[in-house]
Amino acid sequence: MKTLFVSLLLLLSSAVSLFAQSSDFIPGGTVIFEDNFSQDPVGDFPAKWSTSSEGAVVELDGFPGKWLRINGGVAVNPELKKKLPEDCTIEFDLVIKKGSCRALFGVTPISDVSAGNVHYKKMAVTLQNMTGYPDIVVTKDVQDISKKSDFPVDGYIERIMHVGIAINKTRFRVYLDETKVIDMPKLLVPEYRSNFFVMGGKSIPTPPEGIYISNIRIAGGEADARRLLIKQLLEQGSAVTADINFNPKTNTMTQESYPVLDNLGEAMVADPNLNVAINGMDASAGYMPAASGETPNDITATGTGNSAAEELVKQKVEKMKAYLIQKFHLKVDRIVTGVSTKLKPRLDAVQASKTGQKINRFLTEFVKQ
Repeated sequence: MKTLFVSLLLLLSSAVSLFAQSSDFIPGGTVIFEDNFSQDPVGDFPAKWSTSSEGAVVELDGFPGKWLRINGGVAVNPELKKKLPEDCTIEFDLVIKKGSCRALFGVTPISDVSAGNVHYKKMAVTLQNMTGYPDIVVTKDVQDISKKSDFPVDGYIERIMHVGIAINKTRFRVYLDETKVIDMPKLLVPEYRSNFFVMGGKSIPTPPEGIYISNIRIAGGEADARRLLIKQLLEQGSAVTADINFNPKTNTMTQESYPVLDNLGEAMVADPNLNVAINGMDASAGYMPAASGETPNDITATGTGNSAAEELVKQKVEKMKAYLIQKFHLKVDRIVTGVSTKLKPRLDAVQASKTGQKINRFLTEFVKQ
């Protein structure tokens, strides 16, 4: 284990960093499961849970309420009546003490951890405070698929960490104290939504402490913003997003942008009669809002903006079109592109919907044709 030494400077810098990053985590509204162990006697295993081995409800000095202790190598899961829906959120509080084992959590096709070894069948995130090891590891079954060493796990020892998981169909996001640390758009398949689990990780020598969880809340939620964007397009005829980004040096789309277009491409494949216009606007290029009497969807490529910036916008929307045509084998005439100077009011609306967050100044508008 790393030696626990958190200076005042580290605490302050971490606090500033977390405060500066607004979270896009939105808890689901329909509660599926909720437990804080208030009805379970100390020393007993909680009534609404299952375990692969053991566990006990305890009280922790300095931490309010009751907590479920999970030792190394032990997995626990709530006893759910149904599988997790394709859109849901999972939240819980986690305490890792100085002598604790590693903490694992995620989803699994095993509905009851007492009936199968979750170690071999899982989509999981591991938090570890071990010298020479990454802070966060994402694992599919027994294979590590992502590692991160930029989250200060050691700064959360002997503190409550709030964990949030957002599941939207195949997309899997993880938030630690509102900081998004994992966003993998194609990670999950339906069978892995059988249940949620938490597990204490094994290490040598065996840690003297387990990990502790409480205040668990699992809730069904809305589809993520990218899928809701396509829903808006289909129902209202148009939709605007700031979630398609380009590298400022190469003018190439970032990896995080592709899932937005993938949702659009899937919708166009499902409906052969759906044709779209893709319009772009760079709000940092000095474009002016629409004049009185002009409609927000008027398209122009001349005169009112910086010509070099307009050319970059043209390139961006053409790259979106090319991506959709190539990946989803769409006919070229199903997608038209344009540069708009009339999306400034829409930028204001997008900004208002993301209060406190810094948003992309490039906007993409999809219009149903």
